[in-house]
Amino acid sequence: MNPLIQFPKSIYEFLIDSFGEPLLITKLNGIKAEGGCYRVGFSNHSIIVKQMTKPQEYLFYYKCSSLLKEFRKNIPSLYWSYKDENKYWIVIEDIPYALPKERWHQADEQVLRALFLFHTESLGKSLPIDNSYIPKWDHRLTESVLAFYSDKTGNQLQPLLIKAQEDSQQLFKPYCWINADTNPTNWGVRKDGSVVLFDWERISCGSPAIDLSIIMPGLGTPDNFLELSIAKKYLKMWSSAGLDFPFSEWKLLQQIKLAKIWSVVEFLDNNADTLDADTLLEILSGLAEKLYMLC
Repeated sequence: MNPLIQFPKSIYEFLIDSFGEPLLITKLNGIKAEGGCYRVGFSNHSIIVKQMTKPQEYLFYYKCSSLLKEFRKNIPSLYWSYKDENKYWIVIEDIPYALPKERWHQADEQVLRALFLFHTESLGKSLPIDNSYIPKWDHRLTESVLAFYSDKTGNQLQPLLIKAQEDSQQLFKPYCWINADTNPTNWGVRKDGSVVLFDWERISCGSPAIDLSIIMPGLGTPDNFLELSIAKKYLKMWSSAGLDFPFSEWKLLQQIKLAKIWSVVEFLDNNADTLDADTLLEILSGLAEKLYMLC
């Protein structure tokens, strides 16, 4: 049986007409797609077929990407899209290389340049799609994370978390479009060396600091060296382009630190039950240290 038969007829026909018979279809484990994500290999080419039950990424490629000029080179090329009842499909470019791990722990110039283009080109624009994901930090989120700590530690952290929750509200003002999931595993590298940001399920609006914070793995750096380096390089790009950024370097640094804490709080709320005990303890300890440092 032709393995492409598992795809809708229109996608099946598009792939056959465009690339010929496939040699190999591999389901990509660990890729966030409720319906599945597949690499389809042909004789001298491969593509990605992704099925989703929520429309955000489908709509990003269908309605948003064309509004971004220079940044479009940092997005996988869309070959085909298809809506089938309550399922959404995209056929996109397969990015051959992962972002090397040695680049995760630095203020990578290419990554920051891509985000600079994305943020400036969407500055002040509303998203032309309905948002199912809206970044926020509410009381439920705070209580959810406090429940992971012992009563004694939780009582100590409660006022710090509440203060961080209150301060974080500035992050969610619709300043520009954000990917909101810019972690290093969501970046790839083409053969020509250009970087590409994929996974757009959380496309939304907010502060650039959200995207800047999430490019750092883990909880960031203990001495804020990486956070400050990111802020400096990013602001220099705005200045070099003759554009005014609305925050000072100090305020952007504070927002990056705050956004990192928010991202970890949200991660714990969504994923704590999937973590082993040692990993959960490590994250909780790191979060507590970051909260004390924020004061």
